[in-house]
Amino acid sequence: MQYKMVKKKNIRKSALLLIMIMLATGITACGTEEEPLPDLSAMGAVTAVSREEGSGTRAEFENLLKLPESDTGIVVDSTEKVLKKVEEDKNAVGYVAYSSATDTNGKILQINGVLPSEKTIDNNSYPLCRDYYLAYNGELTDVEQDFLTYVKSKGQDIVKQYCIQADSTTTFLSDKSEGKILIEGSTSMEPMVKALADDYQKQNPNAEIEVKATDSSRGITAVISGECDFAMSSRELKDYEAELLETKVIGKDAIAIVINEENPLENLTIKQLTGLYNGTYKNWDDLS
Repeated sequence: MQYKMVKKKNIRKSALLLIMIMLATGITACGTEEEPLPDLSAMGAVTAVSREEGSGTRAEFENLLKLPESDTGIVVDSTEKVLKKVEEDKNAVGYVAYSSATDTNGKILQINGVLPSEKTIDNNSYPLCRDYYLAYNGELTDVEQDFLTYVKSKGQDIVKQYCIQADSTTTFLSDKSEGKILIEGSTSMEPMVKALADDYQKQNPNAEIEVKATDSSRGITAVISGECDFAMSSRELKDYEAELLETKVIGKDAIAIVINEENPLENLTIKQLTGLYNGTYKNWDDLS
């Protein structure tokens, strides 16, 4: 009994000493989001680059950061223009689909100490994950249903080339339905959906699919009004949209934060990122 009492006291002392060391060094059991910032004195005024109104990437970015608006800097109308601005301007920061950011000449930032990757998106440890949806009015023709079945089964082989797949890959046998399918919406999803359409038409030569990239909101409006059959949406549907449409998650991606390669930053917290887009930090050195 005496041995057990001494042992318990030693354990308590060791635990207390460990806690004191962790507090002194800034370590916590859950890790630390705040990291020492590099010298930002050579940087200038922040150029926060946002996507246009209607962009699903913008809508999800604002939703995840709880931003009322994200156009405090400049607004551009495509992923390519965001990446180009960041590559040209050392003070720029932008957000794009992670699946579109891998070829950038800029730098992808860690957020809360986590870099977007297949693993961190799949397990949701990266803070800025989002789903990709196909939305439709619920009254599918035979060929539309056949295509949707393909996307949720064999088409996942294509999906995983662009983002995280939503379903386990299974076999698919087309019913060879005839007809034309019009798909409109998210620019982030367009390359993936076009690849899906091309592969499906090999499975079903009787189908004709047209994919048009506009933005998520325009695609949703078009499918509600009957101007297209499926909307590509890289954001969650709003309440009134969800009352009118059915959705299927076909893949999972993330929003990557990109900066110029001359910027010495490697990591931002969600709070710091929000401050860059709501105008709290007007200069990069304000982060220090």
